[in-house]
Amino acid sequence: MRKLFRSLCFALPVIGLMEPSSAWAQTKVLFEAMHAQTAGNADWVLDEDSCGTAQRYPTPAQSGITASTPETYWGGAFSSFGVDLVKKGFSVESLPTGSRITYGDASNAQDLTNYKVLILPEPNIRYTTAERSAIQAFVRNGGGLFLISDHWNSDRNNDGWDSPEIMNELMTGVSWGLHFQENTEPDNWFNDNPNSKFTTDTSSPIVHAGAYGKATVGKGLGLFGSTSITLNPTANPNAKGHVWMTTGTVGANTRVTFATSTDGTGRIAAIGDSSPAEDATNGCGHTTHNGWNETLYDNALIHLNAVAWLAGSGGGGGSSDTTPPTAPSALSASAASSSQVNLSWTASTDNVGVASYNIYRSTDNASFSAVASTSGTSHADSGLTASTTYYYRVTADDAASNESANSNTSSATTLAASSPAKVILNEILANESGSVTAGEFIELVNVGGTSIDISGWKVWDSSAARHTFATGTVLGAGKAIVVFAAASSIPSGTTNAVGATSGQLNLSNSGEAVSVRNAAGTTIDSYTYSSTLSGTDGVSMNRSPDASATGSFVLHTSLSTTGSSPGKRANGTAF
Repeated sequence: MRKLFRSLCFALPVIGLMEPSSAWAQTKVLFEAMHAQTAGNADWVLDEDSCGTAQRYPTPAQSGITASTPETYWGGAFSSFGVDLVKKGFSVESLPTGSRITYGDASNAQDLTNYKVLILPEPNIRYTTAERSAIQAFVRNGGGLFLISDHWNSDRNNDGWDSPEIMNELMTGVSWGLHFQENTEPDNWFNDNPNSKFTTDTSSPIVHAGAYGKATVGKGLGLFGSTSITLNPTANPNAKGHVWMTTGTVGANTRVTFATSTDGTGRIAAIGDSSPAEDATNGCGHTTHNGWNETLYDNALIHLNAVAWLAGSGGGGGSSDTTPPTAPSALSASAASSSQVNLSWTASTDNVGVASYNIYRSTDNASFSAVASTSGTSHADSGLTASTTYYYRVTADDAASNESANSNTSSATTLAASSPAKVILNEILANESGSVTAGEFIELVNVGGTSIDISGWKVWDSSAARHTFATGTVLGAGKAIVVFAAASSIPSGTTNAVGATSGQLNLSNSGEAVSVRNAAGTTIDSYTYSSTLSGTDGVSMNRSPDASATGSFVLHTSLSTTGSSPGKRANGTAF
């Protein structure tokens, strides 16, 4: 696997991969993420809201993905893989640290019988005997298994085992006819790009007759640090090569770079390098290669063809989920301002798992319309009319789009427009994109019902005043103003922003105390953030709910698909 610094990586569109997705509607793909897939510089997960731990459902919810959604919608180095699968109609989940790998255990919500395809992205911890047995049973009974290994000596957690050894041990006791080269064996660590020595079998579902198209000679795979695969057709005559090393021989049992096999009614696909499946979206200090989005190769096409082939196996995993979640309960609505109502509720439960919640609103308690969807158990409904009563209901969806019954109905009346002004710190970008500190910013929002003159008010870091608002500066009710470290970084068209009068904001990536004080020196609002909220390049911290005086600060990417929204609401709309 090749390593690139994130600041040098950029996302390129994957072209030629969009087609009607109904063939795979709600076919569930599970990405295993509990065997040190984030060790060292690795980040082989769909998304991780907490460093080193991928949550079961990536956030934001996959129900929000459209044909134009960028892979940065999620934050792991396998985000492109997952987002593109969702665009095809698949449903994706992660198997987080602390979960269990079982087959036929009804007490496990993520038992493998609930999935059609299981992807093992470069595991760095050995599978237990029970885990190996469960995975083997999954395949034997019709599941599709994707083995993504890496080169020999890629032991990222330094436990003495790397992915080729772990994959080979996983295949102990079964006759899949596949072996990843390791240790002193030849062809266990090499680069090959482009790698397009394809099989002559024109029926190959991987490179010639795949669900998403034919791979191109001269493109193929971009391998940067790969091991090879050796076939054993005596053990399993269905073990087949689809791509060979450029120095290999088509049809040979050695120097294979992409292979498939079968067992019972299930299917197996195998590749010796994680580089083609990864992208450059990651956090927590990881550095990864933008293989999925490289247009020089057919990396994405070949992997998507493989998943489609794996999902086409018969029987086994992937049972259909028709059970809706329980209804959300204890819905509570409270007016936050003259234009915003804050909602909270108790989570639903589901036989598989809750994916998102739908918020419905009414002004007559009779006709309700959907106004938002969220993966959490709270929401700020903004842009409302002052002194108006609004009624709310919430439902829950699972990954199979089963919707629950309605929650209880709760109502709140927005404050009168003459309610006092209230200025809060709403959004802070301390870790600017790249190293351009001029891009740091602090956003203030008046969540009250009247305008306020903030002439002479100051924005402070922990040691000094960094900006003083000019005479005549008035912040309207429900409006925002942004202070950038330098006026040169104010985005074009942003009219509610100013450059810091000191020429800097001096916000630390390791934590800082930020405050806004009035002309008399009284602290109006303050917040001390930690590196947890400032450790991701180009991602701000934002109150959740957005523009709520009682909201807590979270990473902006947990509220929207963008890294920040200076001068606008988190969803990109105007204040």
